Amino acid sequence: MGIVIMKSGDFQALMDRIEAIEKYIYQVEPKQPPLQEIWLDNEVVCSYLKISKRTLQRYRSNGVITYSLIGKKTYYTISEIKRLLEEKRIQRNVGSLDELAAKGLMTLPKD
Repeated sequence: MGIVIMKSGDFQALMDRIEAIEKYIYQVEPKQPPLQEIWLDNEVVCSYLKISKRTLQRYRSNGVITYSLIGKKTYYTISEIKRLLEEKRIQRNVGSLDELAAKGLMTLPKD
């Protein structure tokens, strides 16, 4: 470790810059991921689509829906659910995807 000597004006300028950075950090809100990138688990998807877990398993097995496995849990993106709805494979109101996204954000693991 060394000792740094600086003029009081330079020190004050440095402190002002640090405070400006601090204010910027606290003003910026944490951004939520775009709607299509929110991941949902089996329970949320089954509840939203009003289908059984077995039906969802059949969709995975037949390649109807894409998914990701993390550990022993299966996850789906909202964009994939939207694709299913748009292809009319499942009858459901596409307009309520925001509600589904809110459920997905609540189930995200906390870091």
